[in-house]
Amino acid sequence: MKPNCFLIAISFIFWMLISSNHILAQNSSAPHISGKVRISMKDGLIASDIILSNIPIKDTAFRINLNRGMNIKLFKDSATVLKYNNPPGDEYISYRLHNGKGYVDAPKKLNITYSGAFPIYNESNNFYDYQGVIALNGKTLRATNYSKWYPVIYDTKNDTELLDMTYDLMVECTDCKTIFLNGSEAQPGPIARFKSEKAYGLLLFTGDYEVQKFSESNFLNAEMPVDMAEAFNKQISSIKGFLESKLEIPYGQKITFIQHKAIEPYGPNKSWGFVVFPSIAVAGGRFNDQIDMKTKKFNHLIKCSFYAHELSHYYFGTVLIPDSTLRWFFLESIPEYLSVKATEKEYGKQATVDYINNAKTFLEKKTIIPLSKITKPEQIDDVYRYTYGPLLLLALEKKVGEKKIYKMFQKALAGKNSKTDYSFLVKIAKEAAISGLEWKSFEDDLINNQQLDVLFEHLNTVKK
Repeated sequence: MKPNCFLIAISFIFWMLISSNHILAQNSSAPHISGKVRISMKDGLIASDIILSNIPIKDTAFRINLNRGMNIKLFKDSATVLKYNNPPGDEYISYRLHNGKGYVDAPKKLNITYSGAFPIYNESNNFYDYQGVIALNGKTLRATNYSKWYPVIYDTKNDTELLDMTYDLMVECTDCKTIFLNGSEAQPGPIARFKSEKAYGLLLFTGDYEVQKFSESNFLNAEMPVDMAEAFNKQISSIKGFLESKLEIPYGQKITFIQHKAIEPYGPNKSWGFVVFPSIAVAGGRFNDQIDMKTKKFNHLIKCSFYAHELSHYYFGTVLIPDSTLRWFFLESIPEYLSVKATEKEYGKQATVDYINNAKTFLEKKTIIPLSKITKPEQIDDVYRYTYGPLLLLALEKKVGEKKIYKMFQKALAGKNSKTDYSFLVKIAKEAAISGLEWKSFEDDLINNQQLDVLFEHLNTVKK
């Protein structure tokens, strides 16, 4: 692989990974959303009458975050229409509710009625597109959890948005051929009802498009020839099979792939995308540009790596929901390691060698805090979680062998209710039969050694 191609591809992956940081919530504590949403594609109108329940906050330390383009008709608990403060936000407004005398505790149920009008960008005069935008392009509407098209509960004490919800929603769109809500199968319009007892980030995708269904994947608006879509599906199935074999847990999730015409003009070789698991979306790009029909594989190994990383979030993000100090190591570094190994299976050892060699570019002049010294999750930044962390796991593999690495991951997945801090990492290493001497050697030589040259010198033996 040429280094410049690798850098372009890695930049693409980092851009696409922005949204993978948000993972499914535990359903027992997830809030529930119900009610009705009405959409007019031709006018860009959204009108909703929503009820939030199972709100896990018991005092006044909550807000309701909603897209700035939505106009509130009312907030109402079981007995009273509530007033609200609305200090300015960015793409959304954060509402704090009160009854005229004082701020109210989070009610058992909260009825929210609101509506909004949004531009239809069917010309090339809009200069930005990102997840916070409710994007209409004249054919489809895309509204992600981050655009807050639905009311999002904000826990001020823990500085956390509860983006994932169980749901029972009726969506009416008189000019929609197809309606999709994340976590459910797409349904024909103009009216569709979606129910889920599992919590998801509510990605909404409506409009005039076709659905292609296969064993492991559904494709929305992809416009792929059937044989190409089948080849794509087989590649996804192969990656899932690899993960199942290594982690010894069946892959329990079908993936939906969404293609959306970007509302920001792009050149012919540029696109962006995002993940709201279990959906993967691209804007400006096309899925039928990703398969080599001669080999029936992805036409570049970096695409295999990207999908393998995102598919790994079923395990590290759903089966295990990382928290505590090493949250980002468990949530992103392990899936990235798994993506390297899945890509190696498809393309050979040289793929891993190239990954290691090109990773040096991202770690130049990087100051590393030893994993054992991390005290806050945010100390593990993007370069740490997507580059240094996976390299550290590859280095441990060189010391103890691949089987023990996968056994360590299996032990992590079995510890669903454990805090994913450094002591947990040491614990699962011991449970995976990594000896005390092996772990101490790894700590002394690599974890606590901030000289990155030592890490790369150790990893160079991968070539041999």
